[in-house]
Amino acid sequence: MNSHFRLTLTVISILLCCSVCQAQKAPAKYSDYDRGNYYYYYQKWDSAFLMYNRYLEHPTDSLEKAKAYNYMGQMQWIIGDIYGAQQSLTGVIHTLDPADTAHRTDLGYAYNLLGNLSKDLKRYDEAINFYNSAIHFFKDSPYALEITNGKALVFQQKKSYAVAIAMYDSMLTVKPADQSLLARIIDNRARTKWLQDPESGVLPDFHAALKIRTDIQDEAGFIASYAHLSDYYAKSNPDSALWYARQMHDQASKNQNPDDMLEAIDKLIRLNSNTAVKENWYEAYRTINDSLQLSRDTTRNRFALIRYDVQKGKADNLQLQQHISMQRLLMYALIATAILVIIGLWSSYNRHRKKISRDSENAIRNARLKTSQKVHDVVANGLYGIMNELEHTDQIQREPLINRIEGLYEQSRNISYEDAPAAENSNYDQQVHQLLNAFSNETTKLIVVGNQQTFWNNISAAQKQELQLILRELMINMKKHSRAGNVLVHFKQDAGNGMIQYKDDGVGMPSEAAFGNGLNNTVSRIKSLNGEINFEKSERAGVSIAISFPLEMTPHD
Repeated sequence: MNSHFRLTLTVISILLCCSVCQAQKAPAKYSDYDRGNYYYYYQKWDSAFLMYNRYLEHPTDSLEKAKAYNYMGQMQWIIGDIYGAQQSLTGVIHTLDPADTAHRTDLGYAYNLLGNLSKDLKRYDEAINFYNSAIHFFKDSPYALEITNGKALVFQQKKSYAVAIAMYDSMLTVKPADQSLLARIIDNRARTKWLQDPESGVLPDFHAALKIRTDIQDEAGFIASYAHLSDYYAKSNPDSALWYARQMHDQASKNQNPDDMLEAIDKLIRLNSNTAVKENWYEAYRTINDSLQLSRDTTRNRFALIRYDVQKGKADNLQLQQHISMQRLLMYALIATAILVIIGLWSSYNRHRKKISRDSENAIRNARLKTSQKVHDVVANGLYGIMNELEHTDQIQREPLINRIEGLYEQSRNISYEDAPAAENSNYDQQVHQLLNAFSNETTKLIVVGNQQTFWNNISAAQKQELQLILRELMINMKKHSRAGNVLVHFKQDAGNGMIQYKDDGVGMPSEAAFGNGLNNTVSRIKSLNGEINFEKSERAGVSIAISFPLEMTPHD
């Protein structure tokens, strides 16, 4: 006898009640969930399992999703895939919300079936917990008695007979309207009492349960009654036990239930004393058992393959989606990179264009400034020198003056050339003496110290050219502004540096005085020589200017 089949039929009938009614309406279009219900109703397990799996890939309703898991768990339980069934039923619990009244029934079915699975695994305490959870969802439903009956069977198998009998008694006081359930309660109570005490008078209860089943033609229930009566008579009346065993086998064959057939054959083997008959039953047992195991293994394998294909399809689809996403990301990255490169090139082009424009403007400005400096240094300062000589010289020599003016004219014509004429290296001290002495007169006494050729031998031509312009500018500035009576210009060299010290006793420089173009040009020229210039007050209230610059030529011994 196998109680699985009876419970399965009961749960199937409840679960499919609404589904079959909806299927009869013949909707225009069926979903995978509807197809699964169709195959499930006609016990085409492979097709039903496949349809439910396909539906679970893209479920459209959480309650339908939970029902699909429930049906899959039922099918896996029927074929003996207990752990697979537990996995599916866990999906029900994770899908539904216990606070939603529409979800409570399916949650109760899932917990009840989990209790049955734990009972089959002989995990009795776990089974009791699952049954308690299931009863919680059927408090006001007659189906709670179904769950309680399963819970009482657990206590019976734990040999807690008193607890099981008390539970059966409590169920009988309710007087269930379902006659099939009533017969099971009476039958299971009688068996529990017999297991507790084989001498107890439970035979009338066994017959009472069989009568109810006969009246309602409960063919699945006949199996339980015949099995229990055969066990009851096994010791006291072997012939009666053998007769009930044959009845059980015939009914199981009629019901086409291989599990019940195997249980009946096991009883026939134990109760028969004829060796030849026993051998026949042994052969029948092996044939049915092998066929049953092969069928269940095949079905389990098919279920596993279906799940594998579905999972593989999901994985392949996910991998494809990831590949597509990566391709899109790569494309977006390339587009973004191209945009950034274009922006970078455009920005670089604009910066380069602006730099060229700025450099051009600076070049023009510098050229103008340089031209201005040349005009100032060559023309203006040259003219001022001639004016100074004319002012302080009583007798003017016409020919030298004409030569100087002509030289000044030539220099002004060539002022646009980049390179000014190089200073002559020979007798340069005399050139400097002539330049400075032109500013000495009866009101201004000029003292020059260190203006010797040995000083100028260690100075390059370019430095000489710049220093000549600097000295001219200092002297002109003195002549114009200082009103100095005494001027000292001191040339010396020290530690690879050339130094020029200028001092006068004029009016000095106001603290907030701003440099004109001449002094600005002087500072600029000193910096071009990588030198330094410092403006200070002289000891006698005039001006003191210290100029230092690095020598570009190795000093002579």
